[in-house]
Amino acid sequence: MQNDEQMKLNQQDLVDNFIWDLIVNLYPVHDDIKFDGNIINQIRSVLSDYYVNKLKVCTEDEFYPYITET
Repeated sequence: MQNDEQMKLNQQDLVDNFIWDLIVNLYPVHDDIKFDGNIINQIRSVLSDYYVNKLKVCTEDEFYPYITET
Protein backbone atom coordinates (compact mmCIF):
# COMPACT_ATOMS: atom_id res chain seq x y z
CA MET A 1 0.00 0.00 0.00
CA GLN A 2 1.22 3.47 -0.82
CA ASN A 3 1.97 5.92 1.93
CA ASP A 4 0.13 9.22 2.17
CA GLU A 5 2.93 11.28 0.62
CA GLN A 6 3.17 8.97 -2.39
CA MET A 7 -0.60 9.12 -2.91
CA LYS A 8 -0.46 12.92 -2.83
CA LEU A 9 2.41 12.97 -5.30
CA ASN A 10 0.51 10.61 -7.60
CA GLN A 11 -2.51 12.94 -7.55
CA GLN A 12 -0.32 15.94 -8.34
CA ASP A 13 1.26 14.05 -11.24
CA LEU A 14 -2.17 13.00 -12.52
CA VAL A 15 -3.46 16.59 -12.56
CA ASP A 16 -0.31 18.13 -14.04
CA ASN A 17 0.09 15.43 -16.70
CA PHE A 18 -3.57 15.76 -17.70
CA ILE A 19 -3.18 19.52 -18.08
CA TRP A 20 -0.02 19.10 -20.14
CA ASP A 21 -1.73 16.51 -22.35
CA LEU A 22 -4.64 18.91 -22.84
CA ILE A 23 -2.27 21.71 -23.86
CA VAL A 24 -0.38 19.68 -26.45
CA ASN A 25 -3.38 17.75 -27.80
CA LEU A 26 -5.85 20.60 -28.07
CA TYR A 27 -3.90 22.12 -30.93
CA PRO A 28 -1.67 19.29 -32.19
CA VAL A 29 -0.40 20.99 -35.35
CA HIS A 30 2.12 22.82 -33.20
CA ASP A 31 4.61 20.19 -32.15
CA ASP A 32 6.99 22.83 -30.86
CA ILE A 33 4.99 23.71 -27.74
CA LYS A 34 7.47 24.05 -24.89
CA PHE A 35 6.73 22.87 -21.37
CA ASP A 36 5.82 25.85 -19.19
CA GLY A 37 5.19 25.26 -15.50
CA ASN A 38 3.61 28.71 -15.10
CA ILE A 39 0.93 27.92 -17.68
CA ILE A 40 0.22 24.60 -15.99
CA ASN A 41 -0.10 26.41 -12.64
CA GLN A 42 -2.56 28.91 -14.12
CA ILE A 43 -4.72 26.23 -15.71
CA ARG A 44 -4.57 24.13 -12.51
CA SER A 45 -5.79 27.12 -10.52
CA VAL A 46 -8.78 27.62 -12.83
CA LEU A 47 -9.65 23.92 -12.76
CA SER A 48 -9.27 23.78 -8.98
CA ASP A 49 -11.63 26.73 -8.57
CA TYR A 50 -14.15 25.07 -10.86
CA TYR A 51 -14.11 21.66 -9.13
CA VAL A 52 -13.80 22.95 -5.57
CA ASN A 53 -15.88 26.14 -5.53
CA LYS A 54 -18.33 25.84 -8.39
CA LEU A 55 -19.09 22.11 -8.65
CA LYS A 56 -18.20 21.40 -4.99
CA VAL A 57 -17.16 17.84 -5.82
CA CYS A 58 -13.89 17.85 -3.87
CA THR A 59 -11.72 19.87 -1.57
CA GLU A 60 -8.70 21.78 -2.78
CA ASP A 61 -6.45 19.23 -1.06
CA GLU A 62 -8.25 16.36 -2.78
CA PHE A 63 -7.90 18.03 -6.16
CA TYR A 64 -4.23 18.97 -5.79
CA PRO A 65 -2.82 17.93 -2.42
CA TYR A 66 -0.01 19.92 -0.93
CA ILE A 67 3.06 18.08 0.26
CA THR A 68 4.88 19.61 3.18
CA GLU A 69 8.61 19.17 3.30
CA THR A 70 10.05 17.95 6.56
